Amino acid sequence: MTQKRRWLTSVAALGVAMASLTACGGSAGSGAQADGGRGPITFASGKDLTGSMPKLIDEWNQLHPDQKVTFIELSASPDEQRNSFVQDLQAKSDKYDVMWDDVVWTSEFAAHGWLEPLDPAKVAGSDVLPAAVDSATYNGKVYGAPFMTNAGLLYYRADLVPKPPTTWAELEADCAVAKAHNMDCYAGQFAQYEGLTVNAAEAINSAGGSFLSPDGKTVTVDSPQSRAGLQHLVEMFKNGDINPAGVTYQEQQSADAFLGGKALFLRNWPYVYTNANADDSQIKGKFGMTTLLGQSGSGTSSLGGIDLGVSAFSKHKETAKDWVAWMQSQSSQKTVVSVMNQASVLKSLYTDPELVKASPYLPELQKSLLSATPRPKTPNYNAVSLAIQKNSYEALQGKISVDQAITQMAADLKQAIQ
Repeated sequence: MTQKRRWLTSVAALGVAMASLTACGGSAGSGAQADGGRGPITFASGKDLTGSMPKLIDEWNQLHPDQKVTFIELSASPDEQRNSFVQDLQAKSDKYDVMWDDVVWTSEFAAHGWLEPLDPAKVAGSDVLPAAVDSATYNGKVYGAPFMTNAGLLYYRADLVPKPPTTWAELEADCAVAKAHNMDCYAGQFAQYEGLTVNAAEAINSAGGSFLSPDGKTVTVDSPQSRAGLQHLVEMFKNGDINPAGVTYQEQQSADAFLGGKALFLRNWPYVYTNANADDSQIKGKFGMTTLLGQSGSGTSSLGGIDLGVSAFSKHKETAKDWVAWMQSQSSQKTVVSVMNQASVLKSLYTDPELVKASPYLPELQKSLLSATPRPKTPNYNAVSLAIQKNSYEALQGKISVDQAITQMAADLKQAIQ
C-alpha cells in the first residue's frame, strides 16, 4: 500500500465503531489568561506515514521559539484516532490543543462544544476552496481550518476511448468497448464501508438528490432524483458493466483492476495518477482523467479532506489559532502538494506552473473540487453513513429494489439524526 493511499484512506474511510457521546456545554477556559492565550501547544494527528509533518512543524518552531508545537502521532486507524480525541474531549482535557479532524468529524465535535470557533477572515478567505470551507462550518460558524482536501476523479483508458465521456449515458455507451476487449467497464468502491457512502452519495448528488437539509435536521433523500442516482449504479451491476465482484472493492481493489488493465473506467482519488504513471505501470501513457459524470454533464464528487480543529479546552488558544492559519499559508500548502502529495485547499495553487508540471491532474482536480459536495453534515455522521451504506449495498446486490432502498434509507436517516 502506498504512503499516499494510506493518507487518502485516512481521509476517505470511517469505520463503524462509535463512542457514546454526551453533549457538553460551550467552550471551556475562554476567560482572560495571564499569558494572553499564547505558549507551547500540541498537535495530534494520525500516524505520519510521509515523515514530512515534523519538517513543517520545525519551520514554525524556528519562527516562534516561545510558542513551539509538539507533534503527537496517534494510530494510523481513523477509528482509533477519533476515539482518542473523543475520550479526551469528553473529559475536557487540554492534552490536544489542535486536532487533525476528518471533515466528517468537524460538525460532530462542534455540536458537542469541543471546538473553538475560528475567525473566517483568517482561515476561510477567498482563496480557500468553498467546499472545504463548507466542510469546516457548522451552524454558521467556522470550527476548522481546512488543511487538506480531496475529490474523486474518473480515470479512463485513453488508448481505447480517445474522447472521454461527458455524461453517464456516454460512459455506458463506451462499455461496448470494454466488452470488445474482454474488460470490466467501470470500477468504484462498492464494499459496505465508508467508500460506498462516498460512491452512493456521488451518484445521488450528481442526479440532483441529497440526503439531509443543509442544517442536517431534515431528511431529504426520499425523492425521484435520489432514486434515479441509485438506480444508475444498480443498473450497471445488473447489466454487467460493473463486475459482480465490485461489491467487495475498496480503493485498492478497484485501483488494481484499472492498473492491471482489467477495467476501462475507474472512479478513485488522485493518488492513482502516480501509480498509473509509474515506470513499471502497465498503462503508463495509456490513460486520462476527467471529472465525475452526471446525467447531463459533470457530476458531483463527495468531498474528502482534513480540518485542523482548535480544542475548546486548550490553554493556549491564540497560539493554536495562529498556527492553524499558518498551516494554510502558501508555503505550507505547497508542502502539502509537493511533499505530502495531497490536495491543497488554496485555489491559487491549482494553476501554479511548477506544481502542475509535477502533478498534471491538478486542473481536473480543481474542477472536481469546485463542484464537490461535503458528505452530510451532522453530529451523528457515523449513524447516517451506516444508513446510506446498508441500504445502498442491499440494492446493489439486488436484495431489495431501489424504491425500497430509498424508502428505508429515509426512515433510517430519520432515526439516525434523532
